[in-house]
Amino acid sequence: MKRSNRLVILVGVLLAVLAFVGILYLLQQGGTTPPPDEVTATVLVAKVDIAIGDEVTPDMVEEAQVDPGDVVGTPLTHPSQISPSRPSLYDIGVGGQVNQEALGIALGDVCISCSLFEGEKAIAFQVDRVTGLDFLILPGDHIDVVINQSIPVVQPTVETVNSPPEEQRFEAVPGLEAAVTVKTVLQNKRVLYVSQARNVPGEQPTPAPDGGQEAPPEITSVIIIFAGTDQDAELIKLAQNDVSQTGSLTAILRHVQDDVAEATTGVTLSLLIERYGVPVPNIVLLQTE
Repeated sequence: MKRSNRLVILVGVLLAVLAFVGILYLLQQGGTTPPPDEVTATVLVAKVDIAIGDEVTPDMVEEAQVDPGDVVGTPLTHPSQISPSRPSLYDIGVGGQVNQEALGIALGDVCISCSLFEGEKAIAFQVDRVTGLDFLILPGDHIDVVINQSIPVVQPTVETVNSPPEEQRFEAVPGLEAAVTVKTVLQNKRVLYVSQARNVPGEQPTPAPDGGQEAPPEITSVIIIFAGTDQDAELIKLAQNDVSQTGSLTAILRHVQDDVAEATTGVTLSLLIERYGVPVPNIVLLQTE
């Protein structure tokens, strides 16, 4: 009897051991699932060296798979997204990523200094809807800048009118303190960045026509940043000394391949009359009875 009980206990222990070993085996088998496929991101990379200002076309790029952590900026994922062709804002070597920031498609994290050639400086000025070509200017465009200024008309003072020119002093001519003059002062400047200022102090957002969610405020001005020189910056600063001033500088869009400097005369009231034949109005006296 005792021997029979011992046999039953031994069999039970053996079964428990086998069950434990079986559970361990099953657990090990369940934990050895194959690793998932490696996750990658699609980007466009340059097939050729691309310099600042080069027109980037779909045949100059190709798709590549990279680790998601290696994606630079806002990626483009198919060559068809580069249509029409756009000038590059940066130097991009073979294999370098061609993203939205490089082509001025996305205006988020833009490296302005990366867009400059050696010796160039980034210069900003403000334009409104008219002087900024209805805000259609984009990074990579080339522009001319026209200045519109009110300049006092001066004449030698009575005391120095007969003196040599270098000894003369000048005074404003009464009634001609704000004569307007217009001149193209900068030509073929490469646009690096265009920002949009939508908020007007004291102005309420415009309600949506359907009475639903409010529409975003209308764009009232933009800042154009272009590549130039310190001399260009001095000229812009003089013309637009007040940061809130718009209208004194007008951006003129030109073809990116056009590098010809046009000689202009500028325009003043006297030139309008003498060269363009603009008539001078006469004073008309009303006859009274």
